[in-house]
Amino acid sequence: MPTLLPTSDKARLLDKARHLFGQAELRAAAGDLDQAAELIVRGLHCEHRAARLGPQVLRLIKSS
Repeated sequence: MPTLLPTSDKARLLDKARHLFGQAELRAAAGDLDQAAELIVRGLHCEHRAARLGPQVLRLIKSS
């Protein structure tokens, strides 16, 4: 079963966040602030998930 590299997952999440922020800007300009706020929160969630990808520090520390 092929797995995606964390880097590609991170890039995908950041792209999705940028898309959501762009949509939020359009919705806000149209006056739909509730929808804009929801899109911003979803974008922030994607950014948060992207930041958590990668090597975990505890896995890198060797036990003595």
